[in-house]
Amino acid sequence: MTPTRPLLPLATIAASAAAVAVVAAPASALAAKPSVSTSAPTRVESASARLNAKVDPNGATTTYNFQYGPTRKLGTSTPVAPAGSGTRAITARADIAGLKANTTYYYRVVASNASGVVSGGTRSFRTKKVPLSLSLTATPNPVTIGAPTTLTGQLAGTGGGDRRIQLQINAFPYTSGFANSGNSVVTKPDGSFSIPVLGLTSNAQFRVVATEPKRLVSAPIIVGVSPVVRTAVSTTRPRRGSRVRFAGTVSPSWVPAQMAVQKRNSEGRWVTVGGGITRTLREDASRYAVRVTVPRGGTYRVFVGLADSRYAPAVGPEIRLRTR
Repeated sequence: MTPTRPLLPLATIAASAAAVAVVAAPASALAAKPSVSTSAPTRVESASARLNAKVDPNGATTTYNFQYGPTRKLGTSTPVAPAGSGTRAITARADIAGLKANTTYYYRVVASNASGVVSGGTRSFRTKKVPLSLSLTATPNPVTIGAPTTLTGQLAGTGGGDRRIQLQINAFPYTSGFANSGNSVVTKPDGSFSIPVLGLTSNAQFRVVATEPKRLVSAPIIVGVSPVVRTAVSTTRPRRGSRVRFAGTVSPSWVPAQMAVQKRNSEGRWVTVGGGITRTLREDASRYAVRVTVPRGGTYRVFVGLADSRYAPAVGPEIRLRTR
């Protein structure tokens, strides 16, 4: 006959069973995967946005990041960030930049801990449009009378490419108002454009106008036109401290106009070393002549400043003098 074992107290049996259950429980029962949900974005601009989500670590050390891209394949990830090890959902966020304007982007949150990886639902947003703006510049500016210049600019912003724009001119003395100049041109895909301008005979204002889908006008610019200055010197090999005669013409004629002989110093700046005024030569040209002392060699030029806004100031050719 088998001897009867004494019964164990009920509390002891329960404690033993719990201990066995803990030992036998799989690791997945100790910590669950994170719980996540992708939230709506905020701070959406033309090139940036903030992605948001809720991440619950469920008691295990958890990290998260966002995946995003212009298609549902996503393709780009934000840096991994910590979500902690709590038991309540936290707000997860990441700021992204370098986006294209007026473009739909897709995104989702991804979180992971020791128990696995979980992805939130995919959401989307559309970046804002960039408002259109018109810019204009001229190169070179000023130009010598009759010489060409090129007007360049850009219709910047969303939809600025392949748009028709019109160049307008308001010639000196700027009282007639702007009028169309030449045919309209079409911007390149990036919104840029280039328009050659030939044969200007005096200063002029320019602007460009876009009319579709709404009228847009650039700020006006002035293209300066300089008279032609011709210069001759009595010698290019003067004695040190002697006087050299600078003489020449200014076309078209402008009398009287202040003229100056200038020398370039060691810092590259032009310094006036003598001067005078122009005098009438003939209907289409004025003349000047002045003598200056040359203490040492260097590079010289003649500068002509006009007391009228019809023309821009003008400079003659650079002349190298070598003293002996």
